[in-house]
Amino acid sequence: MKTDLSIEQLVSKVNGLVPLKKDILVNTDEIMVKSDEYNSFLNINGRDYRLQEVAEKQLASMCGIPYSYASKIGRTFPSLLDDNYNTLLGTVKRNKLIRTIGGSARAVLSDRYKKFENEMVLATLLPLVENTKGLSVVSSSLTTEKMYVKVVSERERAEVKVGDLVSFGAVITNSEIGLGSITINPFCLRLVCTNGMALPSYIGSTRSIHLGKKFNTIDEYEGMPDDDEGVIKRIKNSLDSTLDPTFYMRIIEKMKAARDVKVADVHESIEIIGKHYGIDEREQSLILMHYLQDKDESFYGLVNSVTRAASDAVTYTRASELERIGSDLLHDGIASMRKRSNKFFGVLA
Repeated sequence: MKTDLSIEQLVSKVNGLVPLKKDILVNTDEIMVKSDEYNSFLNINGRDYRLQEVAEKQLASMCGIPYSYASKIGRTFPSLLDDNYNTLLGTVKRNKLIRTIGGSARAVLSDRYKKFENEMVLATLLPLVENTKGLSVVSSSLTTEKMYVKVVSERERAEVKVGDLVSFGAVITNSEIGLGSITINPFCLRLVCTNGMALPSYIGSTRSIHLGKKFNTIDEYEGMPDDDEGVIKRIKNSLDSTLDPTFYMRIIEKMKAARDVKVADVHESIEIIGKHYGIDEREQSLILMHYLQDKDESFYGLVNSVTRAASDAVTYTRASELERIGSDLLHDGIASMRKRSNKFFGVLA
């Protein structure tokens, strides 16, 4: 499991950004794009806001411009890109919520966006963690795109084999810039090596989408009531589901089943799952290294090698994706075994 910030550092960082955040509601025919060879800027009411990558992708999508074209042409012929944007912006004629931070535009969203900020998520989540005996935050991070908080319980754990304990909890994510709802997904931590695994989203999960009633002014948007109670209830219910032994023992049984299955050819198998799950060559090399070091030739060993490679991921976001891929690999492989179908692309012996 990759670690980044302590929970105290996360709270400090999140709260430190609050004074820098500002939301602007503006019609598309009242904004203009200005670019140079390095950046594009959104001019709103005479002030330039540098477009962050996500905001520019959203702007390009709104205008029907492929982002690959915009990013390439913008650095070579910035005035041509501006002509494209500004001509098309005049035809859209819709209100858009521009989320800014400091001097940058971080998101271009609809006039139905429902605000639920990271500081609000933490204010909701942390009292629940503190009041649940044995539950603690084991990893957290704040990227430009999402906030992550991973919690596990020292009380809810089970053995895959003697000395191989797994603790259960949840991973909570939120995006303030339109890249996902508030999600609470089951999570487990293998204690012997601190490998994390984000479990399938259809088991004991919940999410709250950032979509609400249409607003016509920024005052309407700012005045919309928070759904604190609803989110608290959903987070609590999801945690209760995740920490229920009837849930997590099903995961343990799949891990035990994976222990009893050999991998056919590890080099070929890693290449196969790499193509299937989008794992690049560097990550495949790390998976192979961990597999050979651990000397566990079972399918369970291969799954653990994938989640262990998450610790070496370049970014926290990618680490979390690899933890999810490890879970998908476990569940897909066991499902294939039970159906007696093609032994999972030839990976299983």
